[in-house]
Order: sequence, then C-alpha cells, then structure tokens
Amino acid sequence: MTTTATARGVFFFKRFLSSPREVGALCPSTRHLAALMVRDLRLDHGATVVEYGVGTGSFTPTIQQLVEATPGARYLGVEREPEFVDILRARFPKLGFANDQVEDIERLLRERQLPAPQAILSGLPLILLPTMEEIVRRTYEVLAPGGEFRTFSYLQSYPTRAAGRLRRLLRDTFDEYSASEFCWRNFPPALVLRGRKRRS
Repeated sequence: MTTTATARGVFFFKRFLSSPREVGALCPSTRHLAALMVRDLRLDHGATVVEYGVGTGSFTPTIQQLVEATPGARYLGVEREPEFVDILRARFPKLGFANDQVEDIERLLRERQLPAPQAILSGLPLILLPTMEEIVRRTYEVLAPGGEFRTFSYLQSYPTRAAGRLRRLLRDTFDEYSASEFCWRNFPPALVLRGRKRRS
C-alpha cells in the first residue's frame, strides 16, 4: 500500500467526503499542531500513551519520538476506520494499533495488559460525536493519577455551542484544565485543550 504524504492526504480527503462527522477535517493536522499537542508532556518510566482517532497518523510520529525517548513506555493507537489502520500498521510497524472504538478503552487496555495511561491524546472530532460525554468520562476514569488528556479545537468551531460544551465538560470532569495558544500553522488553525487528573 502506498503511504506517501500525498496519497495519505488524498485518501483522508475521500474519507472526509464519505464520513464527514467521523473524520471531522478536510485534511490531516500539521506537525506544528502535533508539536503543540505534546509540548511539556513528561512521561515516567514505563508509561502508557494512548492516541484516540489516529487517522492516517498526523500526530503519531511526534508521539512515537516521545514514547521511544521514555524507557519502557508503550503506545496504543485506537482507530475505528479499518482502511486507516492498514495505513498505520504499514507506516509504524513498531507501534500497536486497535481497529476499535475509544468508548471501549477500558477493555482495550485490559486485553493488552497495559497499565493506566499517563497520557491520552485525541485527534477525534469530539464536538461532532454523540458520545462526547461518555468518551471524556471514560478517559478520566482510565487515566493514571497525574495523567493528562489532550485534544484540540479548531478556530472556526471555537465560538460554537458544541465547542463551549466540550470546554465546560473538560473543566467539570478534570481536576485541572487549561488551553494553549492557537496554532496558526495548521489548516484550520487550532488550539490544544488539556485536562489533568489529580495525583492523589
């Protein structure tokens, strides 16, 4: 299977046209947004990192660098589109991927005997998903003490009611909440939303 950046971009756009609510974007995110997603993220020895909605792997190379720089760290990418999972397994043969839905994250971690994640990074279009509240709640429950959940919000959707509901949900669910500056070198521009679970 061809996995060049151009081929992945074309395939991503076709999947957006066929399933806009599930894919959520016209094109993959840039490396600049990927860098913002992991900025200041510190992993402990043996940490588990989970990536939701991996797509064709826009964030994955940056996350992989972080995982490989952390002794004993393990990665799990969860992607429901089987065509995307085929691309991911070809691009990242050293990483583990589940062709499944993130709502079942507890089962996926248990089946792979992975410890509670220290970081969960999401590329999902959460504000378009009817299970947004369930996903956020389950994410908080499975995170290790002190763990972080990070997702992003596009500039054009930021003022919408759905995006406001997501921000309130993160503030109400997590013990600490913060947001980054906008990443202008992404199409569309986006900012990162962060929720942290208390350590005790």
